Amino acid sequence: MNQYTGIYRRCELSYIRCELETYGLQPLEGKMLFFLRSNCCTQEEIGQHFDIDKGRTARALSEFEERGLVCRKVNEKNKRQKLVTLTPEGERVVSEAEAIFRRWDEICYAGFTEEERRLHHEFVKRIAENAMEYRHGQGDGDNGK
Repeated sequence: MNQYTGIYRRCELSYIRCELETYGLQPLEGKMLFFLRSNCCTQEEIGQHFDIDKGRTARALSEFEERGLVCRKVNEKNKRQKLVTLTPEGERVVSEAEAIFRRWDEICYAGFTEEERRLHHEFVKRIAENAMEYRHGQGDGDNGK
């Protein structure tokens, strides 16, 4: 894309990592918990949303469960599935993480109008969707063509 994307990403990771350290979380883990705030979903859905493998998703959820941040319950519609939800402690940690991500956005979007922020969000979302579509196409053996 360009050099600025890498610079932004490294700065974001440094800031978020430092802030989430207080809660014993890595940046992706904080985002996973934040995702669960508005979604009662399966482990597979979490992995798909973040485009991470099943093993990494399972390890993170097991750690969250041990720390009392999430619970897994049998899906009444499909007994073979377990749904993941936040516990009250998970909700508390997510509220704190949300404030951290909000402060980072305020730092980055200083001087931007709401319309510029919205447009940037839409552009980055489309870029991510294109990248994920290409990546998943690679797995189909067609090399994204």
